[in-house]
Formats: sequence, structure tokens, C-alpha cells
Amino acid sequence: MSADPTAVLLPRVVTPRPAPREGRVKVLQMGPALDVRGGVSTVEQLICDYLPAHASIRHVATMTEGRKLARAATFARAMYTLSRALDDIDPPIVHIHFASRGSTLRKCILAHMVIRARRPLILHAHGAGFDTFHRGLPAPVRQLVSRVLQQASVLIALSTQWRDFYVQECEVSPSQVVVLPNPVRVPARIPDRSGRAQVQFLHLGRLGSRKGGYDLVNAFAALPEAVRNRAKLVLAGDGDVEGMKNLAAPFGERIRVLPWIDSHERDRLLAESDVFVLPSYAEGVPMSLLEAMAAGLPSITTPVGGIPDVFTQGAEGLLVAPGDAAQLRAAMTTFIGDESMRLSAGRRAHETARAHDVHAYARRLADIYQRIAPVAELRETA
Repeated sequence: MSADPTAVLLPRVVTPRPAPREGRVKVLQMGPALDVRGGVSTVEQLICDYLPAHASIRHVATMTEGRKLARAATFARAMYTLSRALDDIDPPIVHIHFASRGSTLRKCILAHMVIRARRPLILHAHGAGFDTFHRGLPAPVRQLVSRVLQQASVLIALSTQWRDFYVQECEVSPSQVVVLPNPVRVPARIPDRSGRAQVQFLHLGRLGSRKGGYDLVNAFAALPEAVRNRAKLVLAGDGDVEGMKNLAAPFGERIRVLPWIDSHERDRLLAESDVFVLPSYAEGVPMSLLEAMAAGLPSITTPVGGIPDVFTQGAEGLLVAPGDAAQLRAAMTTFIGDESMRLSAGRRAHETARAHDVHAYARRLADIYQRIAPVAELRETA
């Protein structure tokens, strides 16, 4: 009879901690380096920037962009740092961000170290394709991954749909799962987009199939010429930039394809655009959509992953089925022709984004930290 692949893991027990020095909750956040491109790093940076003063956070990179040797060295340093932190007389809460594939397997190693040390562990799930990845694992590995998730003090899911997946398929206790959609900075004011001669559609993120970039270019190209001449399309991100440029080339300045842009250029594009488009096939809760909503943009997107938790059909914009070219063209045509609808949907999007404001998010996350590692006489800076 084969050995149980999960037998090496100890039962999940969190021993009470003494009150941290200076009355602060100590947190070791582990995930991609803060300068890695993508939504996970954006969330990590927002946590570091906005966490209340009674929580002291240190970020440790587990992955960086670059050559394999540099990436392996980064992970080795992360393991060493975690080992030292767990041996400290005042050990931290360990908050691990994970996605899919290699990210999951690397983070299982780190999580196992925390579990063996019987320290508070938060696993923060981001992977848009984690369900497909998990179902495709060999049974023993799938059981091992599920067992790690089950032993977390808290598992953060981005939406109710993802919560249900972790409870039903990974058998995580519902009491362990906290639904916490991604945070966003919400400006007090949004641009006046009325009276613009042309409608600019904007797509941000990894360029390629999963986020519907090819579908978007093809749908824009298939618009009737008279309709298309009243609009422009801008796409920016990493991924298949050259392939997207080749696809867009016949349309000249009507379709612009840009490489990855920084936050300042992103904000400029959001301000000058009229409609955000994200026709994805799989998502968590996309940061690009939340950022567009916060900027007062109506959106065309798909009801996948956690999007239905933050976006309502006909309110903040329009939902289309993934890969449905006719629906995508119809939605774009509607927004090109109806300024009143664009503006009202944009205002509602801005109001909806307030529910995900980073200040409220940081306070809720700090409450989670305090709940699993209570401390006495917290001194919070006003």
C-alpha cells in the first residue's frame, strides 16, 4: 500500500504568541518582487503602502523576472529568510501570495515550513487559472496541494466564486476562507469625457489569448467602416506585443499597441480613454478592471472568475460571453453611438470602485492579522 503523500504535514495548530514588541503585529509578506509586472505585485505594493501603523510588514521576494539562475537564487534567499524568521523569539504572521503552476508548487514549500513551525499562515490566492491547474494535477500532488490549503490559518479568495471552488474542490473549511477582492486607489474626481469626437477603447494587461486581446483587435477590425472611423483602440501590456502589432498593422493609427507601461502612463491612458475592454476567458479579480472603474471608465468585460462580484451588467458597463465576436462588436458599437450611456456607466463604475478602496481594504486585512495573532494594547497612529 502506497504512503499517504500528505502524511509529512502536521495538523494545523497555531500556538498563541506573546505580544509583539512595541505592540505591533509583525507580518512577513512573501510573493513576487514588487517590481514584477502584474496584478499580484500591485496588490502587494498597496498592502505595504496602506497597512495601518499597528501592523509592521516586511516584503520578501520569492520570484523575480530574469534568468533561471537569478530566479532560483531569489527563491533560495526567500527560504532562508523565512527559516530565520520562524526561529525568531517573536515570529511573524506569514502572508504568502500564490497563483498557479510553478507559483503554487514553490509556495507549498514555504507554506509547509510555516505549518511545521506551527505559526500563523495566510495563503492569498490570485491565480486566474488555478481551478484548471488544480484539476489537471496528478492525484497525489493534487491532494498535497489541497492539504496545504486546508492547513492555512486563513485562505484569502478574491470572490465568492473562487471561495466556492476552494471549499468544494479543495475541501477547505468555509470558516477559514475570507473573500477579499483586490484593492484599488480611488481618485476623488474623474475626467470630464463629454463631447469627445472619437471614442477611445483601452485594453491593459498581458497581451494574448487569455485576456481576449486577439478577440478585441479582430472585433474592432470587423466593425463597419463608418462606425470604426469614430473610434480608436489602444492596447498596452506584456506578452505577445509583436504578434499584436502585426495583427493591428493594417489599421494604422486606429489601433495602437504599446509595450508594458508604468503607472503614470497607465493613468494618462485611463484619463484620455472612454471605454475599457477586457474580454477575458479566465480571471481572479483583475486589477486593470478595478483601476479602470476607479478612473470612471465604463467597461466591456466577461462574467468569468470574480468579475461578477465587482461588475454588474448594464450598470458599470456591458458583459459579453468570452470569445463571442458578435457580442463584442455589438457592445463596442453601442458605446460608440451612445455618449449618455458611456458617461452614466462611467459614473456608476467610479462609485462601485469606492467599495474596493485601498484604505478600507487595508483596515480589513489588518483586522485579519490581529484576529489570528492577537496583541494587547495596540498603539495605532491616527
